[in-house]
Amino acid sequence: MLLLALVFGVIFIFIVPPWQHYDEPTHFEYSWLIANRTGLPFVGEYDQPVRREIASSMIEHGFYRDINFNPNLLSISDRIWIGISQIGSKPLYYWLAALPLRLIETADITFQLYAERFVSLLFYLLTIAAAYGFAVEITPGKHPLRWLLPLTILLLPGLVDILTSVNDDVAATALFSLF
Repeated sequence: MLLLALVFGVIFIFIVPPWQHYDEPTHFEYSWLIANRTGLPFVGEYDQPVRREIASSMIEHGFYRDINFNPNLLSISDRIWIGISQIGSKPLYYWLAALPLRLIETADITFQLYAERFVSLLFYLLTIAAAYGFAVEITPGKHPLRWLLPLTILLLPGLVDILTSVNDDVAATALFSLF
């Protein structure tokens, strides 16, 4: 099951264009700030150059194509709009997602996004493993629910989509599944 979940997860990581998940740019920004600054960022904090890089990558990958809007990348004083800030959310997911960013801090911003999506993939695999463990706890040996429950969960495209994005919902789902 975990191998199948890994395959589906990797497919979803690459099939969904960069920045196209719910609030992915600002979730990424939060973990980027944790990786590149000391301490947790405070509400309202941002880094204009990284916002410029994110917005530029969003334009490059067609994020704004259908909404008839392009952020002002030349702005120095006004915050470049990349979405609703996530700073102030519980930091556990962002702290864990920031770990690979510390290793690849000079890499392209889109590459860094994909690295974070792979952290989310680990949480997705943890969710599938927790579903299997739950099924084992409530069923007798060789019961079909032991493989049906994790298989059903890993075949839900909407769940795979969310759990392979840069989003704190990924950690919430995995940790609640363990609970």
